[in-house]
Amino acid sequence: MFGGFIIARPYGIPLRLHWTLIVFLPFIALRMAAGMGISSALWGWVAAFGLFASVALHELGHSLVARGRGYPVRDIVLTPIGGVAFLASAPRRPNDELVIAIAGPLVSLALAVLCWLVAAPLLHSPALNLALTIEFLGYINMGLVLFNMLPCFPMDGGRVFRAWQAKKHGRLEATRRAVTLGKFFAALFVVLGLFNNLFLVVIAFVVWQAAAAEYRVVQMQERPPPRNPFAGFVDPLSIFRNGPPSVPRQHEAIDVEVGPPPYEK
Repeated sequence: MFGGFIIARPYGIPLRLHWTLIVFLPFIALRMAAGMGISSALWGWVAAFGLFASVALHELGHSLVARGRGYPVRDIVLTPIGGVAFLASAPRRPNDELVIAIAGPLVSLALAVLCWLVAAPLLHSPALNLALTIEFLGYINMGLVLFNMLPCFPMDGGRVFRAWQAKKHGRLEATRRAVTLGKFFAALFVVLGLFNNLFLVVIAFVVWQAAAAEYRVVQMQERPPPRNPFAGFVDPLSIFRNGPPSVPRQHEAIDVEVGPPPYEK
């Protein structure tokens, strides 16, 4: 599903543009222009590029924090429904997942505040369309914060929820709970999308599939090693290879390793 061509390498991380984004970009630009109340399609294109630049910075926030925590980043892919940062290995420690998950929304929050600060003095100037576009991007970034922080796994809020649950219930059970909650939100997105925005239906499908796939991966990672069915049996041919087992004589010292009682820590 994911792929595309590389358009940049911020901090050495490949930033890919999925081909479907090119197909949907004109539609997104028109929706942006309508949302701002500007008749000129030019500012819709500016807002569309600003949107995906904001998404790229959001994912770059995840990526840089992940790399700082010791998790290499393979690439970042931009799609019509958002961006995805692919790590070479998933965070196994709850605190790492928590910090990585909130890094992206914090970047979007900072961008929202910056856009509003820049747009405010321009609203009463001749550059009104520019001011409206920048202000609109501020609202878009705030929307990214609120939407991504929903406890919908595997979105950012869902990963924060799993990290919180993992500290009390372990990674496997925490993932099961997060996936269950994520599927509930996916079903809710379908209902809302059918009456409002079909993009929510697409997001619901991706969320459902990604949550189920990650749960299967965690199940395999946390599964205990298979039990040896022959454990405890004596090899009958060992006597010919090693000789008969030696039996200690009476009063002969035997080396015994004694471990601490199970209640000691």
